[in-house]
Amino acid sequence: MEHVNSMQSDLETDKNKVEKKLEVIESVLIKYLTKFVFFLLAAMSLTIVYSVITRYFFNSPSGYAEELLRYSLVWLGLIGAALCCSGNKHLSLPILFDKCTPRTQRWFTMLNAALIISFGVLMSIGGFDAVIKNQGLITPMLKVAMGTLQLAVPLCGVLIVVTRVLYVIRTLGWNRETLIEAGTIFSGLVALFYSFTFFQSTEIYELLVSEYLELSSTIVLFSIFFTLLVMNTPIAIGLAFSGIITLSLQLDFESLPAVIGEKMFSGLDSFGFLALPFFILAGNIMNQGGIARRLLDMAILVGRRVPGNLWQANVIANMLFGSLSGSAIAASTAIGGIVSPMAKEKGYDEAYTTAINAASAPTGMLIPPTGVFIMYSLITGGSASIAALFLAGYIPGLIMGLCVMIAAYFYAVRKNYPTDKSPYNLSETAIVLGRALPSLSLIFIVIGGIIGGVFTATEGSGIAVLYSIILGVFYRSLNLKKMVTILSESATMSAVILFLIACSGLMSWAMTFANIPEIIGELLLSASENKYIIFLLINITLLIVGIFMDMTPAMLIFTPIFYPIVTSLGMSPVQFGVMMTYNLAIGIVTPPVGTVLFVSCSITNQKVMDVVKPLLPIFAMQIIGLLLITYFPFFTMFIPSLFGM
Repeated sequence: MEHVNSMQSDLETDKNKVEKKLEVIESVLIKYLTKFVFFLLAAMSLTIVYSVITRYFFNSPSGYAEELLRYSLVWLGLIGAALCCSGNKHLSLPILFDKCTPRTQRWFTMLNAALIISFGVLMSIGGFDAVIKNQGLITPMLKVAMGTLQLAVPLCGVLIVVTRVLYVIRTLGWNRETLIEAGTIFSGLVALFYSFTFFQSTEIYELLVSEYLELSSTIVLFSIFFTLLVMNTPIAIGLAFSGIITLSLQLDFESLPAVIGEKMFSGLDSFGFLALPFFILAGNIMNQGGIARRLLDMAILVGRRVPGNLWQANVIANMLFGSLSGSAIAASTAIGGIVSPMAKEKGYDEAYTTAINAASAPTGMLIPPTGVFIMYSLITGGSASIAALFLAGYIPGLIMGLCVMIAAYFYAVRKNYPTDKSPYNLSETAIVLGRALPSLSLIFIVIGGIIGGVFTATEGSGIAVLYSIILGVFYRSLNLKKMVTILSESATMSAVILFLIACSGLMSWAMTFANIPEIIGELLLSASENKYIIFLLINITLLIVGIFMDMTPAMLIFTPIFYPIVTSLGMSPVQFGVMMTYNLAIGIVTPPVGTVLFVSCSITNQKVMDVVKPLLPIFAMQIIGLLLITYFPFFTMFIPSLFGM
């Protein structure tokens, strides 16, 4: 008996040694990948600033810089995505997962790991194929072989496999149970694959593909995607597999890896996408100490005579700070973190304070500069110009904020909160405005430059980075250590979005290949001949989607579907972009997946269900605002029309 116990003890010791060695390997790998994306984003930031300076100060635009930035973006997105696979940094939908037993969660974790690893293998195979195929193509400026640049794809695939394997071992353990689960799941996936290949040889399959290809593709694409979504699979992987399996209805399996390799690279090879990481970086720099407090002081000054003045200040500050940071989460955290203790001290209802902070935080996603409009413009192939979208977002953003302010006013009146009736002091007002003006100047510089045609949105994002660094140094809230952290976090945040974009390219290509947007368009048009009814149906669909899905994946999936429909019915691409953003902005505050709501609740330690009650009247008013934007083009197109857009 002692001998058996000794053997078991030795096995446990060996297992612990293996796990510790693998943890060391994982930590070293994460360390170097983090350094890579940090230095890459830092180099890109310097390059975009150099590009702006050479163009506007020396009238000598650099073609080398543009090409270097484009390919650096691809590497940032793909290598950063592999880094994010070392943890649960990719977006997913854990509604069902969180309610499962620990045992079931283990199986879901292993199944998702198997899918991620499988996609990594496909990327590796397809990426190496692209590298060999395009080694003879040379870039015009850098004179580098395209195959060499495309090494990012197979490298990403290999790193995804390695990081996910190490993550599974770290979370589930290096033991017999994990090996059995892995073997069972991979065997099941192989069995499914061969079952599908067998089904392809049947007459039923031939009938479905030859006679009902479009309908079959639509059912396959959405059923696969939503099944994976419910299983807590990363949304990017779900998008990729739904596209791959749909493409397999028309393409043979041998050619699919090559398609994956080409599309994952070309999906990010766009100069326009560069604005996304740079605006994220500028927003994260602006999030540093001092800026939120200065904007809040100005907001308190503006709204102090209105009942519930702290709530009014919260809304105004969220609109200002959200537009600077481009992030609803950043706004709700920074502004809410300051307002909540003040509101509690003055006896404000904490559930209402939380609701007002959460509902007003997304306004900054409509008030420019905002990366959402840049992404929408690129999805639509530039048919909606970024400058026009920026101008069109002001009134809807103010409408969304005004809806919250009206609700806050009636809440305050009902609860009989006192107002601040003290007279305005000229010197105090000048000091408060003077402290806030440098931060607000960023909006005028960037938006004015883009609208005036002085520089592009991408160059504007570079200027935003440079200005925010200068501002951080001026406010003494930025140092080298903070800058390293900001660059690393910005690179990771950017990689999550960029990988989503690349994977959505597979799904979008599959939808186009199978004419799925046309099928859905015909279904909607057959439901009613009245365009206003169709607009209402689209809004209801997006409101439901927004409850369960984050804004970025929802926009990537549904823009290609609804865009042809609304434009065929006479809606401007600009108006639809604003309508869609407004709609999905409501979604990020609604449970069960409302990230902004959960962040706001965590700040005030309020239960979500206690906050939902005061949120409902605000949502009702914001939906009225959505209908105004949908049915009256004036609210979106008035300002762009003033500038001839």
